[in-house]
Amino acid sequence: MPASSAETLQRAVARLYGALGAGDGDGVLALLDPGFEGRIADGMPAGAGLHRGAEAMLRDGWWAIGRAFKVIAEPEGWIACADGRLLVAGTYRGVARGTSAQVNARFAHLWSGGAAGLTALEQWTDTALWCAALNERDPA
Repeated sequence: MPASSAETLQRAVARLYGALGAGDGDGVLALLDPGFEGRIADGMPAGAGLHRGAEAMLRDGWWAIGRAFKVIAEPEGWIACADGRLLVAGTYRGVARGTSAQVNARFAHLWSGGAAGLTALEQWTDTALWCAALNERDPA
């Protein structure tokens, strides 16, 4: 993959993390190809599964998670893959809205992009940590 393509994909993904963290739905949609497909890890207590279409991913994926949790994705490692995709490793940090219990869960995101924007995401995370946060009370 040419460096410029890898850099372009990394910049788009970094902007997407910022837009998601800010709750900027229009900003998120501007970065996604309309045919975007996102897979949220099976076992997630909100938003799990395959979402086809940019608006479906926003509404039924990311915003579903946002209704249950106040979290941000903090990327810590960026790996350009030989096939043109981008692997991002990091940590989700935040709280479950209903319990105020902390969520600190590692993630791996595998991103794909095209001429019209980001085209796909596959997410892996420790879903048990997310589920536990919904069922615990913050001891503080």
